[in-house]
Amino acid sequence: MRRTMCTAVVAIVLAPLARQGHADAPPVPSESLAIQQVSLFKNGLAFFTGRITCPAEATSFQVALPVAPCHGTFWISYPADLSIASVVARQTESQRLIDAVTIPELLRANPDRKVQLTIGDRNITGVIRHMAPNRTTMERDPRVSSSLPRLYYPSEQPQQGSLLIVETEAGELSIDPRTIAQVAFLDGKAERRFAEGDESPMLHVRLKKPAPGVQIVVSFLAKGAAWTPSYRIDIDDASMARLSAQALIVNDACTLKDADMQLVTGFPHLQFADTTSPLALQQDLARFLQALSTRRAESRGVDVTSNIMTQMVTYNGPQEQPPMPIYGAAEIGQAAEDLFLYPAGRLDLGTREVAYVPLFTESVPYQHIYQWDIPDYVNQEGVYEYAKKQPDREEEVWHSIRLTNATQIPWTTAPAETMKNGVILGQDTLSYTPPRAKNTVRITRAVGVKAEQGEFETDRRREAARMYGWTWDLITVKGEFSVVNFQDKAVDLEITKTLSGELKTLDPETKVERIAVGLRRMNGLAKLTWNLQLGPGQTKTAAYTYDVYVRR
Repeated sequence: MRRTMCTAVVAIVLAPLARQGHADAPPVPSESLAIQQVSLFKNGLAFFTGRITCPAEATSFQVALPVAPCHGTFWISYPADLSIASVVARQTESQRLIDAVTIPELLRANPDRKVQLTIGDRNITGVIRHMAPNRTTMERDPRVSSSLPRLYYPSEQPQQGSLLIVETEAGELSIDPRTIAQVAFLDGKAERRFAEGDESPMLHVRLKKPAPGVQIVVSFLAKGAAWTPSYRIDIDDASMARLSAQALIVNDACTLKDADMQLVTGFPHLQFADTTSPLALQQDLARFLQALSTRRAESRGVDVTSNIMTQMVTYNGPQEQPPMPIYGAAEIGQAAEDLFLYPAGRLDLGTREVAYVPLFTESVPYQHIYQWDIPDYVNQEGVYEYAKKQPDREEEVWHSIRLTNATQIPWTTAPAETMKNGVILGQDTLSYTPPRAKNTVRITRAVGVKAEQGEFETDRRREAARMYGWTWDLITVKGEFSVVNFQDKAVDLEITKTLSGELKTLDPETKVERIAVGLRRMNGLAKLTWNLQLGPGQTKTAAYTYDVYVRR
């Protein structure tokens, strides 16, 4: 019979409370949280889903959290016929061996050993009888009101042990171990490692009755893992580009075994992603409440815009043409509202490891296009800045390619390098492109296409308007440009010009778009677009005039 799932209510006990009444509790069995699926965002967040198998006979067990969850995202689900009495987060003590790296730690690792200590110009011989362990002092956070009980404002400050007792012939001698310059062991080799108590947060689960083999599902959002994509575009063919995609999965969170990885494309609103859940026991109640109120006050989510990892690419000239990657067709991922989840397969990935994951290779239509953008010379304050923006520099015409997404999946924002005959031509950013949409990727400056342009005042009505506390002149501006193709092939050229003001004439006529940006500006905005074809050695010109209010 299929079991229904219900959601558990988790009892959360913070560290200062959890340590009370549990010091003498008998050991309980530990179960592992097997992470089965990870959905990776590009901003360092990941959504983990795992399972816990209840032990055969025990009615209580503990589970270690592999990574600190974000507040409000940790959920436990289980079959309706499973009776859970409580789930409590508690600091659990354990012992670990660590290497001694200081003289005090070396003395701590060798109790009851006969030693000779050098302090200044004195030598002291005796047997180590006591070495004070480190301890933690509690200090009040000055940001929290002193009227609150001490429980609500602890701030843990570690304090190094600074007491050594050595039994000498004259009796016991108390020494500050930090003053010891040298130690000699007189009864054999020194032990170089010592046991130190450690505390780690554990989920302690208590069942009303044994449930052997029953699985509990745990899911949470956490920091520490991300994916970053890259594209390679091969334009050997004149009309169809071969687009290959790969992903790097960076894991700093926890060890993953045979985990199903999904790569998320989209921009989710995650308001408390920077607030750690109390279950992680990483902060006291006062700090948690402060972090919570801060996130509420900001009333915003985490910036999850694409964090593209910039790649420096060099080319040394291969002796042979390197093979282009062929990864197979793109798999159909899963759409979840405005997000898209792309399957990346199952991986074993340890902490501080990075996985290279080939995604797909697809053939998509493309065309070569040359682009020239002429900026607006009137800023939003109404100041004309042609001389400032045109310091006798050469106009930039870019050789680009325009790709059509003929696949069934969106292309996420990522670095894209363009290749031809095994040689890299350039690298740009391919921005987010949904299926059936088009996008443009720059390749290189088009040195074989020369462009010139200028704007000139042809008329001025002084003090034509007085608005917003300023006096405005109405100026008529004439703009002209020319382009020459010095290449031995025809090129398609797209010229765009943004201008402030009212367009009066165009020669030749072209596409005009009104831009609804900066509606409080004195002048309206328009975008002109010319699509020209230039044959080898051909020159084309165009002109336009417009009226614009300029602040005096």
